[in-house]
Amino acid sequence: CDGIGGGRIALDKAGIKVDKYFASEIDKNAIKCSTNNWNDIIHIGDIRNVSYQDGVLRTENGNYEIPHIDLLMSGTPCQSFSLANVYNRNGLDGKSGIFLEALRILREVNPTYFLFENVRMGKESKSQLDEFLGVNGVEINSKLVSYQNRPRIYWTNFPITIPEDMNISFQDYIERNTNVGKLNKSKYYLKMWADGKGNNSIKGGCLNVTHADKIMCITTEQRRCPNAGLVECEDFCRILTQRELELAQTLPVGYTSGFSYNQAQKLIGNGWTINVIVHLLKHLTNI
Repeated sequence: CDGIGGGRIALDKAGIKVDKYFASEIDKNAIKCSTNNWNDIIHIGDIRNVSYQDGVLRTENGNYEIPHIDLLMSGTPCQSFSLANVYNRNGLDGKSGIFLEALRILREVNPTYFLFENVRMGKESKSQLDEFLGVNGVEINSKLVSYQNRPRIYWTNFPITIPEDMNISFQDYIERNTNVGKLNKSKYYLKMWADGKGNNSIKGGCLNVTHADKIMCITTEQRRCPNAGLVECEDFCRILTQRELELAQTLPVGYTSGFSYNQAQKLIGNGWTINVIVHLLKHLTNI
């Protein structure tokens, strides 16, 4: 579940040399995005068709002789774990059950190190994953290293620490004097804006982040509520720009260029906050 190659970005930023980087991903746009930015990613297809035995990595795109795999990273779908999902929060019985495939590969590969990430979830689901992975997941909020409020849980088999708060403010990155993404005053968007007094709930409208230090968690769609936040624009409001979304995830500016806004917001929303992963991976350089 490599997504747009967030792990590859983080390894590069952490200064960790990459010999071979294998990526299991099925979303065509995510694959295209990572390929646009990296020429050394080896795409191996659907995780359900990947296995490892006797030093051979078997995939739907071919077999590879790999005597040992140093690091396995996984960010499997979070939909049925998420506390925000009030209708289908059925854990491993839902879409998030793909975690069990990642767990199978982890056991087959037995890498030197692993890093798993998922959304903040209920105690029962968290305990399940802790037990499966043999370590207690650590909650880290992206707001410590970015201007996005994004709590996530990370499981590793190596010692990690919580990042120090870098006090990064959205006000230092907001695109001012732009009407890109301006919404019209339809009944739906008026409800989203809630006169700029929204509380980021389905019924209470989106948060007004015009003067905020932090935006809300980036979702895969900004023209709905809740979302990452709305900004005052002329006589109404706008959604966040593609650049603002990229920077909130600490992606390189332009990483999702070549994609429409609708495509990019999904790619970005499904991804990692890169600088959190960088912080975690840097611990490997001290082992």
